[in-house]
Parts: sequence; structure tokens; C-alpha cells
Amino acid sequence: MKSQVIQLDSHDDVISIRDKMSWAKTPRVLLVFPRRSRILTRSLDLRLIQRHADGLGIQLALVSRSAEIRQTAQELKIPVFRNSSIAQRSTWPEREKSSPAFRLAPSPDLHQMRREAFPVESRWRNLLALRLGLFSLAVLSVLGLLLLFVPSATIELRPATRTQSLSLSILASPDIKMVNLAGNVPAQTALVVVEATRTLPATGSKVIPDQPAQGEVRFSNLTTSLVGIPSGTIVRTQGDPAIRFATGEDGVLEAGVGKTVDIPVQAIDTGSAGNLAAGQLIAMEGGLGANVSVSNPDPTTGGTDRVVALATSDDRQRLHDALLLALQQTAVGQFSGTHDPGDVLLPDTLSVAQILSETYFPAEGQPGDELTLDLQLQLQEQYVKGSDLQTLALAVLNSALPAGQVPLSGSVSVHPQGAPVTGSDGISQWEIQVQQTLRPGIDPLRVGQLVEGLKIPDASQKLSKIYPLAGHPVIRMTPSWWPVLPWLPFRILTELK
Repeated sequence: MKSQVIQLDSHDDVISIRDKMSWAKTPRVLLVFPRRSRILTRSLDLRLIQRHADGLGIQLALVSRSAEIRQTAQELKIPVFRNSSIAQRSTWPEREKSSPAFRLAPSPDLHQMRREAFPVESRWRNLLALRLGLFSLAVLSVLGLLLLFVPSATIELRPATRTQSLSLSILASPDIKMVNLAGNVPAQTALVVVEATRTLPATGSKVIPDQPAQGEVRFSNLTTSLVGIPSGTIVRTQGDPAIRFATGEDGVLEAGVGKTVDIPVQAIDTGSAGNLAAGQLIAMEGGLGANVSVSNPDPTTGGTDRVVALATSDDRQRLHDALLLALQQTAVGQFSGTHDPGDVLLPDTLSVAQILSETYFPAEGQPGDELTLDLQLQLQEQYVKGSDLQTLALAVLNSALPAGQVPLSGSVSVHPQGAPVTGSDGISQWEIQVQQTLRPGIDPLRVGQLVEGLKIPDASQKLSKIYPLAGHPVIRMTPSWWPVLPWLPFRILTELK
């Protein structure tokens, strides 16, 4: 029997293959799959191709080396060959013919279809009393749900409060690292830099040289030659320390032993020490001493001293102490302004951490009517954080909480009882009083359970008997005209004021 061979491409799908089969003019069609193709691998695809072949009235066979396609074709009873030559030479097995796709259906029973579409209701469903009863039951059910879920209530309770108060002894030190119930709290260290200048009058005095002494010396020639004496030639005494004078002008000694010349001199150093008796200036400095001798025939006069003011060591200490006290007072004000409210300063711990600069004018030993000190210090002071005291107070108060009472949030207060005192061991100690406000412990859910379904006056009276309140309960209903409280506790909201 003649067969038409259709060579498939790798991009073919079910639709394109069905189109190719529709053009076949022979009773047998052989579909040749390309090598290593992945088309028609699903059982559904081959089944659709097979049904299309049955619809065209042709016999279908495949040529493929894919084990997957061959297995699927065998399940669908489609002949499969290894190549087209074998397929054309071989006899194809006949496919079992299926029943016609379309059969002439018998005429429908219109009366039966009407009965099925519009079934006749049972007689009991048309009873008026039954319908009214069911309707009333539905209305009552809705009303019951409204009674449960529509009304809501808000109960405002103002519990009576009381004050819990305790006294504590506080110990603070930098060596304490954590707050504990024994009253120990860590001490923090704060630093501040302060600077000031102060002047005090000097109370001491000192005698200092004022004017130099003056006089005249006589030079004698020890040689037979002419000798020149230049201005500024130094003559002095023999003592130690030597008193030195300098000539004020040039002089010339005539040639010959014993020749003399008088030249004026002035003391190099000022003061009365230059007032010498006659015959004291007998030595010379320089090379002239071998050729010339010198002496003052008359005393030197005119050297004077004067008394000036001078700051003593007591003045310096007094100025330092006064300025330090002023700076400490300034630092106390700065410390107070930089700390948080509730922090406790430890005044006995105020000390100098570092001297940044300390300058006196005039310098030590120099005269002056006044002494000025410019002082810059870094001061330190210990303090205790207010938050640490709050933590300690809360822990101590809660450890002694009366039964049935709960504290109001944020009601803890700390009141110092006296100023802190710091001992030689560096530990500061003082007393404080801690307080907090308490109220009875009221469970809002329990309140709703106690008054559910009660009238408003009865609920108010019951709550006033059970709980210690500062006033009568305030009950607000929604809607406002509803006569009783809800039966469901979760529809009752309790607010504690």
C-alpha cells in the first residue's frame, strides 16, 4: 500500500504536524522524526496526533530512534520503525477501529426535563405556620446576637492610693561598680577647667643700689717712658668681692719715674658699697699694671641705696590660697549647672586634678608694689547619678511591697536627708528617703466578669464594696440607653485612673 513520508523538523509541534498530515493523499502516513529531537515526547502529544489520523481515516506510523518516543508509541499501539525503508517494506498492523465519534442521540423527554428543572416542593414547605415559625426563630436569633455583641461598656475606676516610704543609708565610692540593695552606689568623676587672675599688695621690702659712687684716682709712672691711660681703664680694691671703678676720660703720664696724673672714676656697680675710704683703689686690670701704679688719694662718695616693696613668700602663698578658693567656688557653680536634676554632688571630693598654668608677676625676688597671679586649674569632683539613686529606690521599695498593692509608674521620688560626708577612705555617706505611690492591684478582666449582665447601679455598688476606691465607679454604656451591662466580659472595657 502506498505511503506518504512526512519529514518532521525540530521546530514542529502538534499543530504544525496536524497541518502536514491534512495534506496527505495516501491511506498511510509515515512521520519521520529528526535525530536528537525533543518533539512529541509527551504521551498527550502522540495521542492528539493519533486521534487526528483517525479523524482523517489514515493509518499512522513513526520512524524514530528515541527510546522515549518508541515506548510511548508502543503504549498507544502506533507502529514504530527504525528507518523509512523498513517502514515502507513492512506490513503495518491494523489499528482497532473505535466507535463513531458522533452518534444520533434519542429524542429527549421534555416532560421529564421540565420535572427535573422545576421540582414540585413538598407540601409541608407551603405551610404558613411553619414559615412564620422559622422566620420568628431567625429574628430571635439575630436579636440574641445583638444582645451579646452590640452593647459595650466602659468602666472608669479611681483606686484609692497610699504612699510607701523608706529611709536608706547611701555609700558612694568610685570603687563601687554596680547599684545593690545594701545602699551602695557608684560615684562618678566630673572634670572642669577654671581660670582667674588676682592681685594683692606686696608686704615685704628690699634695699637695692641706687646711685654709683664717684671719685678721683692718681696714676704714677713706674717707667722712664710716656704712658697713655685710655678711658674705661678698670681700677679696683684688693678685697673679695672687689669693688670696681672705671676711668671716665683718657689720660697721659709724662715720661719719668714718679710722674703722676689724676683722672676721675665712677663705680661700675651702683649703691653705697662704692663709697670707699682713701687708699682703697690700689689695683688695676689689664696690661698697664706693670708700668703704672694707682691709688685714690681721697674717699669716693655719692653711692646711694633705696628701699623698694617686695612680695614675700607669705604674700605668694596667701595670693595662691585666695585664688584657689575663688576658683573652687566657680567650679562648684559649673558642676551644678552641668549635672542632670537628681544628681548628688559630693562636695568633700572637690580637688585639683591638674595645674595647667601658674604665673606670678613680678617673678620671685623682683621688686614690685603688687603681686599678680594668673592661675588655670583642672578641678575634679565626684557625684552620684540620679538615675542610680532611682534604680536603688525602685528596687528597695519593690522588695518591701505590701501584698495586694502595685506601684504607680513613675511615682518614685528620692529626698536627701542631710549633705554627703566623705571620709578619709574616700567613701561618701548620707541618708535619703525614698517614696512611691501604691494602689490596689485590679485585674480589668476580673472587673468585667464581676459585673456582666448587671444593671448600672448594681454594678457600681458591687465594685465599690469589692475594691477600695477614691470615688464611685463611672460606667458609660454604648448605646447610652442600654439598661444592663454586656453579658460578654470582653465587651466591657475597664480604665484605671
